[in-house]
Order: sequence, then structure tokens, then C-alpha cells
Amino acid sequence: MINDPDENTGLPVAADRFFGDDVGSRVAWASGWELEHDWYHHVTGYKDAADVLLAHLENTGRDARKLGPPIAFLYRHHLELALKLLARQCGRLLGRDAIAPPSHRLDQLWRLCLSLLLEVSAGTTAADEVKQTTTLIDEFCRADATSEAFRYPEDKEGYPTLSGEIDLDRLREVISKVSLLLDCISTDISVRDRDTF
Repeated sequence: MINDPDENTGLPVAADRFFGDDVGSRVAWASGWELEHDWYHHVTGYKDAADVLLAHLENTGRDARKLGPPIAFLYRHHLELALKLLARQCGRLLGRDAIAPPSHRLDQLWRLCLSLLLEVSAGTTAADEVKQTTTLIDEFCRADATSEAFRYPEDKEGYPTLSGEIDLDRLREVISKVSLLLDCISTDISVRDRDTF
């Protein structure tokens, strides 16, 4: 090991900090009235990060086995946060406290959103796009029910979490469609919420 603290070895040294005053790209986290905006950045940020990684993968020709699971996880987490945000928005519009269970199960979160949307606007849940989204979310849950399949190579019993292939282009395309639907519903709820005050 090199003992000179001034020499940049690429290895950790005593002056290093993960989150210190000398951070180059600063991110200010929202609080109070900005919280909904912060939710929006989290929701869209995970999708944007997955899109950027997938574009990088396509541009460099790198092996998808390495970046595929992180990309799929980022898309999945985007959906989870989008559903939790939608549940919060519906709850607020209905005059209830924040309604977002700590569950990672997309199917349970989606069904919670559907039940809240029935109270907010009964016709919303009858649309073909909403019904197809239920089918798609159920499919995603069969691949990753608890948000672990894309984060770990094996489950708690030591069995592989993934088998077969993931078509990342198709995943991106379908996530974009579901994301657009959720964003449209979320925007509608936000407008209604503003109109009530």
C-alpha cells in the first residue's frame, strides 16, 4: 500500500467522505411544501436513469448481463414510486392521510390505486388502457413480486432469481406506456386537488 496521503491511488484515504461539504454535484432534498415535487423527481429519476443506462448499453455494445438487472430494477422502482405517489395524491384528494403502504408489491399497490380511483372518478378504471395496465403489472409481479429479483442473483433459499432472457427494448417501451398512463392520471388528480382549494 502507498503511504503518501497526497498521492491519488484511486483507493480510499482519510480525507474521503461520501457526503461532505466538498461534494461536487450537490442535490438539495425537498421538505415541507416541496415534498410532492421531490416525489416527482424520484419517480421520474429512476426511469430517466434506466433510459440513460440502456442507451449507454446500446451505444457501447456492452454485455446486457451486467447492466440488464440494474436497468430492470430501476424501471421497476420507477413503477413502484409512481404507484405510491398516485395513492398519496388520491388519498389527499379524498381528505385522507398519506395512503401508501410500505409494500413493494406492484400488484397490491396498483389495486390500492384502482380502489382509490373508483372513489375519485368511477369511470377512470373502466378504460381499456387501465385494464391492460393491470395485466402488465401482474406480469411484472410474476417476474419480480417483492423487488428482489433484479437486485440479487439468488433468493434467500439460494435459488436463482432470474431465468431466461429480458428484452430490454421491449421493457423500456412498455414501461414508457404504463408510465405515461400513470402520469396522465396523476396530473388529472393534481388538477382536481388544486381545484378543490
